[in-house]
Amino acid sequence: MEASGHEGGRGLRRNAVGLPGLIAQSLGVTAPEISAVVIAAVVASRVGGWTPSAFLVAGIGAIGLALIYGRMARYVPSAGGTYAIVRAGLGRDVGFFAGWVLLAVGIIFVPGLLIAGAFLLQNFFGLVAPGTAFLSHAWWGWALILAAAVFVISWVGIQISARILLALTAIGVTMLLILDVIILAKGGANGWAWSSLAPWNNHGTFGFGFFALGVGIAMTGFSGFETAVFLAEEAHTPRKEVPKAVFGAIALAVIFYVVTTFSVVTGYGLEDAGKHWPSDSGGAVVGLAAQYASLWFGKVLLLLLAISSFASALGTANFTTRTAFAWGHDGYLPAAFARTHRRFKSPSVAIIALMAITVLVFLVGLIWQGRTIDDAVTYFSWLLQVGATGILPVYGLVGIAGFVHARKHGGTVVDWLIAPILAVVVVGVAEITEFYGQTGIYKWAPYIMLGWMVAGILVRAATRTRVESAERQAEELQPELA
Repeated sequence: MEASGHEGGRGLRRNAVGLPGLIAQSLGVTAPEISAVVIAAVVASRVGGWTPSAFLVAGIGAIGLALIYGRMARYVPSAGGTYAIVRAGLGRDVGFFAGWVLLAVGIIFVPGLLIAGAFLLQNFFGLVAPGTAFLSHAWWGWALILAAAVFVISWVGIQISARILLALTAIGVTMLLILDVIILAKGGANGWAWSSLAPWNNHGTFGFGFFALGVGIAMTGFSGFETAVFLAEEAHTPRKEVPKAVFGAIALAVIFYVVTTFSVVTGYGLEDAGKHWPSDSGGAVVGLAAQYASLWFGKVLLLLLAISSFASALGTANFTTRTAFAWGHDGYLPAAFARTHRRFKSPSVAIIALMAITVLVFLVGLIWQGRTIDDAVTYFSWLLQVGATGILPVYGLVGIAGFVHARKHGGTVVDWLIAPILAVVVVGVAEITEFYGQTGIYKWAPYIMLGWMVAGILVRAATRTRVESAERQAEELQPELA
């Protein structure tokens, strides 16, 4: 049933994914529809109608990261992705830390995104079939169904996964862009909200602190744009196509986020966006569609938000299982994680382990928070905050690794100065927001991830000598890691 990962290019299916599939992987994980509506609603709670500006500034930081990822992908085409890039730039110890955190982020984000898809489906069926209790009242049932779908698609290989991600992302983005065009064509509530792109020109009400907080939250909406790098060992000509995919994904994401948030602010009106968008959250698409197009179109968009969350979970499962696969090779996890399915060439042991943990996370949420829609929203938000607290410092390490690697290997001033500064500054601001103004269970959520980081440092110190020979063997197979 299984094949050793050391056979045939470490066991993953070679030349399985082209440029469209790689872009779909990156865009699918960012969940552009969710980010441009749901995460943007949280940004609006901080900066109101200037949400498009917050996404524009965050996008500049994301572009800095994309420049680093694109350059590093040409040197380190590994299934380890971000972990391998940090290791190549900053050494084994910091690389281990990055991989340790990335595994936790994936383990948290996959069930979290499936829970988000579940409660959005509850909302959808609450509108179209309110009399059916299971469809509209049981988040755990939908979560299990979606998890089973992720398991099957991941199991049968990256080609199927990439095609599904491409189709789902294209449909969702296109439909939301149609709503954008309709709102803008009708002039919105009070004409196009051009002032939303110039927050400094608002008669003295602009506050840098709150705007920085909004930028930090917006930065989490770009999380995942880099995940094409995790498919490097399964891509066509990875040193050429992976950088294109990363640049393409971030360019499309920045344009889409700014256009969509601008359209939503235009639809509400500059002043009312900050009042209503945060409480409407994902329901904003229903209300705006009903106002400017039709209610049925809004219901379809709500369904597409749920599908977007599912697609993001699928893409996140792809990068999480590839990180575990690479760690199985590099000696940090049991060698079984380096095995692939004999027929489908998927990292089957890693997929089974991830799905088992996902079901466990569902169970914890059901016992701890409950089974209602509100319970699911609370649990998802808590998981999202824990995971974001982990991924942002890893992005910071990528920025530093890019600086070090570019200085060693003759990079341009953009490679070793401009891109790292943009990346580190913006993700640093974003990380601070995870600790700022939190209440209730969210107040201690970031410290869960900090505890995991400390545990990783202790594990590395305790096992450093034992895994040294395995690390050397990994570097013999992939000299770029050294």
